Amino acid sequence: MKEKRLVIFRTIDLLGIILLYYITGSKSIFLYVLSISLYNVFVSSFNHISLKERFSKINSKKTKEKIFKYLLLIIGIIACLFLLLSILISDLISVFLKLDNILPIFIIMGICTFIKPFIHLLSEYLGDIHHNSNYYLLENIYQVIDNVLLLIIALFCFLIFKLDHILSISLLYLSKILGGIIILVILYMYHGIKLNIDHSSADNLNYKKEVKAILKHNSYRSLIEVIKNSYYYISLVILYVILSKNYHYQINDIERILTFTYFYALGIIDYLIYLAKMISHKLPKEISVISKLYQSFKMILTIMIILGIISPLICKIIFLDPSKSIYLVMVNVMGIFILLYDITYEYISNKRLIYISLIIGLIIKIVTIIPMINAFYRMGYNLLYGDILSTIMAMFLPIIINYIYIRTGDKSEEKYFEKILNVLYENIILAIILILVQFVIPYDTDNYFAAIGLTIIYLLIGIIYIKLKNKK
Repeated sequence: MKEKRLVIFRTIDLLGIILLYYITGSKSIFLYVLSISLYNVFVSSFNHISLKERFSKINSKKTKEKIFKYLLLIIGIIACLFLLLSILISDLISVFLKLDNILPIFIIMGICTFIKPFIHLLSEYLGDIHHNSNYYLLENIYQVIDNVLLLIIALFCFLIFKLDHILSISLLYLSKILGGIIILVILYMYHGIKLNIDHSSADNLNYKKEVKAILKHNSYRSLIEVIKNSYYYISLVILYVILSKNYHYQINDIERILTFTYFYALGIIDYLIYLAKMISHKLPKEISVISKLYQSFKMILTIMIILGIISPLICKIIFLDPSKSIYLVMVNVMGIFILLYDITYEYISNKRLIYISLIIGLIIKIVTIIPMINAFYRMGYNLLYGDILSTIMAMFLPIIINYIYIRTGDKSEEKYFEKILNVLYENIILAIILILVQFVIPYDTDNYFAAIGLTIIYLLIGIIYIKLKNKK
């Protein structure tokens, strides 16, 4: 039941992204994409912070309350540092990207970095002291409220009042602030927010030590997300600079391409990756880690092959523009490596190895992005190929390092190299079948309903092939 709820919430997130595409229309939201990418980097640094494990060893509610308050104070201080860093980055961005008046956007974005971790800690705190798991849904409810308010604000800013562009982008972040306020109002109306609910003596604990332990526990997990989100932010900045200065692309074209690639297309792929992760986590616990990686690779490769083939139809159905399929295909290929990147890190316990592989990946991204973009320009291909390839290279080496580490601790004697070759062979056959079907039932991206019908046909063919293959 919990997993179904999470899928519903993630689906709502995806629908929110798609609806935003129609609300903003021809208006550029590149500055929102640029700032929200930085927001994701900042907020990812709080992902590991959790009260559950530490609170399970503490009986006194008074002690839990003090720890909760200490953590809020520290997170508030860190959020203030992120706010100052946002202001500094906005100044640098305005110089290098030649963007004017972007400071208000980054200030409001910086303020918002406190809200999500605050809601997360509040939900865990209230869930623990009230022994009610429903409080853990606060994060998901906040996310839904955030999405709904974002669409409403965008509707008023871009369509109804047609406000100044910078003001409109800045106001989009009000959805996060208002969402946090609404959550607090709901809690207050429900039973009142009472943090001082227990006046009994607190446990004799070193609170600084407890808080430090919470902040340090699994901190490398947040670093993994920070680095991954940094790849996307680096891509946005570097691509903007190179396309505008070196290759003299029109600014409108640059913003349109980058927004679609790193917001809409990436949103769709992230959703599919999330579903693939959920399925992989349902695999029997007794099977080896290598086997889980193999099954995940097998699943995501098939999904991405099918999506890659029907991407023009998908772009017609969702975005009414099949020409955007090239960008969806690029991110689609990268999605295979994103999933393997995430999953391999889930099974690594050696922190030193994690830090080394993360640093190596980040260095590869920074060092290769510009040469790769220039190389693809000289070959006459889309410049985004170079950027996507640099990200794939930055993820591929950590994946290999992680795999070697996992493989050394795996006692299974199965020959996965042969299995992977079989998977590649099976998916090549699937791709050939779907391509041959195009000659029998050609793409029709002019008619909307025909595109829907063709998508269903191609999906059914893919499902039938997978069913027949699994019966062997």
